[in-house]
Amino acid sequence: MRTIRNIIILFLILCLGKVAEGQYAYFPDQGTITFEKTVFLKNLIKRYVAYSKDEESRNQIKGVVEGAPENQVLKKTLKFSTNEVLCEHVPEDYPEAAEQLMRMGIFESGISSYQNLKTKEFKSTFELAGERIVIADSTLKIKWKITNEYREIAGYQCRRANGLVLDSIYAVAFYTDQIPVSGGPSAFNGLPGMILGLAVPELHYNMFATKVELSPVTISSNELLKKKDKPLNRKQVYDKLDAVLGDYLGVKVYNLLMGCYYL
Repeated sequence: MRTIRNIIILFLILCLGKVAEGQYAYFPDQGTITFEKTVFLKNLIKRYVAYSKDEESRNQIKGVVEGAPENQVLKKTLKFSTNEVLCEHVPEDYPEAAEQLMRMGIFESGISSYQNLKTKEFKSTFELAGERIVIADSTLKIKWKITNEYREIAGYQCRRANGLVLDSIYAVAFYTDQIPVSGGPSAFNGLPGMILGLAVPELHYNMFATKVELSPVTISSNELLKKKDKPLNRKQVYDKLDAVLGDYLGVKVYNLLMGCYYL
């Protein structure tokens, strides 16, 4: 009897293990990832100071540095399926100093983005200069070089890749091929697996996954849009805001600002 009971127990353990394995393997290309984006505010503002067009602008921005917090953490949720990625900003209450910098446009006040990895469609929404901006364009082409460096993020073994985006901005990404979706947060994509870690030194931020949940999801780019939205491509957005901010900020500061909002 004991032998029969042991056989039954072993059989049940094997069956349950197969079920668990099947559940894990069934949705490796669908789920939700929670990210924390850390913006190193004082370092970012110092970069604005270094790029200032003249002494007057430099002194104005220097005054902002003193009251700025060292950094601010923003939360994002990323829903993914085989061909689509929707990365949404999670609104929270922030310290008054950070809120003020957001209103000034120094750093993002809520960027959300959508990527269709099959059709190469990209959409993004954010607010800048008191206006809601909607981008509709193609996904970014990023030049990646995969390395042999690894690290664990949110329970996944990830491999490092160094990238060049928007022609001159250097980025470091950590991706996992255990999630076979060639996407990532913000506008990043193009690696043989999901990006769970990201650092953009020039824009003074990094973004790392804190939780991964594998489960069916429904994704639509319409979740980002409102009826009154008038989408523009990246160049149209650049030219439109350049007319408002370009001369005031100077070319180098303006390009840095747009890099922060494009990525």
